Amino acid sequence: MLRSIYYSLSPKQRLLLRRIVYFPIDLFRKRHELEPPKGYIYTGPGNYIEIGETFFEYFKTYGNIQPNSRILDIGSGIGRMAIPFTTFLNEQGSYKGFDVVAQGVDWCSANITSKYPNFTFIHTPLKNDLYNLNTSEEAKNFIFPYEDETFDFAFLTSVFTHMMPNDVLHYLSEINRVLATDKICLATFFILDETSKELMQSSTMNFSVNRGTYSLMDEKVKEANVAFDKDYIFAHFEAKGFEVANYFPGTWSGRTENTLSYQDIIILKKN
Repeated sequence: MLRSIYYSLSPKQRLLLRRIVYFPIDLFRKRHELEPPKGYIYTGPGNYIEIGETFFEYFKTYGNIQPNSRILDIGSGIGRMAIPFTTFLNEQGSYKGFDVVAQGVDWCSANITSKYPNFTFIHTPLKNDLYNLNTSEEAKNFIFPYEDETFDFAFLTSVFTHMMPNDVLHYLSEINRVLATDKICLATFFILDETSKELMQSSTMNFSVNRGTYSLMDEKVKEANVAFDKDYIFAHFEAKGFEVANYFPGTWSGRTENTLSYQDIIILKKN
């Protein structure tokens, strides 16, 4: 019920609501020096610093990242994943991120790039039901602003969970283009297989709007949450030039075995 009310608001109204709700907390709360006020954080619940550090461990374990690695953060949000990299990358390393929400990019540029010039963030104003309705530019037509084989590691956390199939397939092509050969992309998804379909019936994350190869939770705000049929999306990973190096189902549907995080984590290696 609360989720439906929240999604009924416009993207600007959601951002404003968060600032209002968290204003009393932000007024007195102690924060990490690179942590934004809670009212500015629009990318999921939970502990901002802790989640970033947890995923950073996944990046080190599965992404083969080094202090001189060239990192691409697709959907960089408000810097949650960037913070741990600030004490890891050396001057030869680089961190580039882009996002559809100007608020996040502006905050990252002012608070991270100002201290770490090898970290840069770009605003890419693309249309998205959840985050940005002020443009007609679509993700399926967006060319990443980077040269071929520029990066050693790319990742997307809670990005493909908010994108329609044509957009996802185009992004996979672009990721393959800008990623160096044999390098890794870590991405989170909501993946529908027989187990998750059965378990989600008693979960708050029930993708009831079935569109065949993908399913939605809310038909009015389609990109609020998008889940993909496993066979469909895995076949496209291969078609786009990747192999699935690891797959860790998430706990979102009620799974408890072989899980790492709330969303499903997929480790893709460029062929």
